[in-house]
Amino acid sequence: MAEGRNRRGGAYALTVFTPILEGHEDAVRAVIEAMPVGADSPLARLDGLHFSRLQIFRELVHQGEKQRKRDRLRSSHLVFTSTIDGELDPYLDAICARLGAEADQWWQHCAGYPGTADPAAFKRYIREHQADTSLFASAHPNASVARVRESVALRDRIVDFAAGAQVLDAAELQTRFRERFAR
Repeated sequence: MAEGRNRRGGAYALTVFTPILEGHEDAVRAVIEAMPVGADSPLARLDGLHFSRLQIFRELVHQGEKQRKRDRLRSSHLVFTSTIDGELDPYLDAICARLGAEADQWWQHCAGYPGTADPAAFKRYIREHQADTSLFASAHPNASVARVRESVALRDRIVDFAAGAQVLDAAELQTRFRERFAR
């Protein structure tokens, strides 16, 4: 796949800045902090998701002495980032279908948020607040999440096999290897 705006290999980077309604920052923070992590995270239900993060920005990073004053935003912003396999539209459809109310819990505190019940309006909202990027990290930009998982599972099988094969003679080693790894 092509490299460039929002893409590195087969990986696509989504970065969305949505203004938080006045007085809602604590509510958004509570939702983010209460989210389960790892396999229990609602984001874990999104196939093809390499990485995702939710955070709140109130001001931009100070750029040093040359910058006379800090860039303070008019409102706090919820920043949602994801690195995914493939294209954006199927990912946004999956957010509506698999996260729905959970995604609404954090974005409902943002100005103009239409909700996930109307996927077309949701996708329009996300695209309107998307910031393009040509610089993002993807540990495996040319491998899908499914392929990475398969590779990790194979590595685990090989490690287990090697640990159990330490005392085998050559003939038994070859027999067990063929039994375990023959396609």
